[in-house]
Amino acid sequence: MSPDRASSRIPARRTARLVALAAFLLFALTGGGRISGSDEVTMFELSRAMLHGDIAVPEGATLAGPDGRFYSKNTAGQAVLALPLVAIGEGASKAAGFREGKAVLASRFVASFLNAFVTAVLLGAFYAFARRLGVRTREALAATAMLGFTTPLWVYSKSFMAEPLEALGLLLTLGNAALAGAGGAQKLPDENRRTWFAALGAFLAVSAKASMLPLVLLSLGALGFKRWQRWIVPLLGVAAAIGGHLFYNFARFQDALQSGYGAQQSAAAFSTPLLVGLYGLLLSSGKGLLWFAPATWLAFVGFSEMSRSRQHSSEPRHGWPARRAAAAAIATWAVALVQFGTFQHWGGDGSWGPRYLVPLLPSAFLAVAFALETATRARKRLAWALGVAGLVATLGGVGIHYGAEMRKVGDYPYTLPLEHPHFMEASHFNPRFSPLLVHWEMIAENGAAHLRNDMPRIGGEPAGQVPAPWSR
Repeated sequence: MSPDRASSRIPARRTARLVALAAFLLFALTGGGRISGSDEVTMFELSRAMLHGDIAVPEGATLAGPDGRFYSKNTAGQAVLALPLVAIGEGASKAAGFREGKAVLASRFVASFLNAFVTAVLLGAFYAFARRLGVRTREALAATAMLGFTTPLWVYSKSFMAEPLEALGLLLTLGNAALAGAGGAQKLPDENRRTWFAALGAFLAVSAKASMLPLVLLSLGALGFKRWQRWIVPLLGVAAAIGGHLFYNFARFQDALQSGYGAQQSAAAFSTPLLVGLYGLLLSSGKGLLWFAPATWLAFVGFSEMSRSRQHSSEPRHGWPARRAAAAAIATWAVALVQFGTFQHWGGDGSWGPRYLVPLLPSAFLAVAFALETATRARKRLAWALGVAGLVATLGGVGIHYGAEMRKVGDYPYTLPLEHPHFMEASHFNPRFSPLLVHWEMIAENGAAHLRNDMPRIGGEPAGQVPAPWSR
């Protein structure tokens, strides 16, 4: 039975739930079970502190507050969402009688699966939106698989970074806004529910990172302007997120407008020439989206198909959501490329691929789904090739933590300040030092070491022994 015939017996919502469950199991199976990056550790410590009614954290990737205690520079959205997992981890550690050191590691282990859950929910929602926009089952499943497993999303599902949450928020905002606005000047039966889900998406995205605000507002443009009442609830979600930031800022620094990022929140932080940033984000060997997620090449065709809205749905209004989603997504991408392309730290370093573009991947892959929907035989072959290339690239990032790669090529510890124009220049622009290549070199080294029975040891290496490649 073909997938499209099977879909007549399995509702799209049920399929979306099955997609999310399968994705979570795979993400959990391939997860590292650890939280190791400095910002990630600080965010985890913030969640632990919140669990006990505090927001101060141990010194690290932090700033000193007026009270002399240390606070995370990051926003609190990720830490708040992780509270249930942190509570479970700490409760299990106490029940097991772990001492402080092991208890923290056990709690990190449990909390490390947060993004596996968030990314799995994202994929389920993506499939549901693709189907509601009129994409057939086979193509919707293919686009979902490509988004989840041939792009940096898989790598970030192993992390404790906020990008998966930002991506989920933007997708919920865009998809629900497009569906809520499909009625034009008329009100649709499910409009209220859609606007509330758009508000939830806006709240999640902006709470995870304040820089998502302009992208959320552009995504809400899919609501249209013929019924201004549709904007009330989503804007309340935006306002709630902004209010949360102001409250958290005041609690840390006694200044609601002090975010902790200092000059990075000013116009002076946007000093990269736009062409340099665009090349870096899209085409560079170290961060280029079109190499780290090759299937996005299809989005150029897909947005054109969405704008023409070649649908297979019997409901005539279903053409409007696709066109609205395409227009809002294109505007969001255009602004994001300028926003992050001119940012001083456009590479989002200490990460895999173009970190700042990861939240926009779902909107690009909605376009990929439409490109698959109308694909010729040649385009289908191209899609297979791009998907396989993306899978190979992504498996390198899944197999080796990007922190280990940065140490191997000498990028960490940093030898130049972040604002230096030659900061990580080789890794960004020299193909020989591209993570796409170096990660597979490290996988080969580790495989050879395993064949020699040279296994990693916990507790340090005997004197005089050279550490295994994966432990450097």
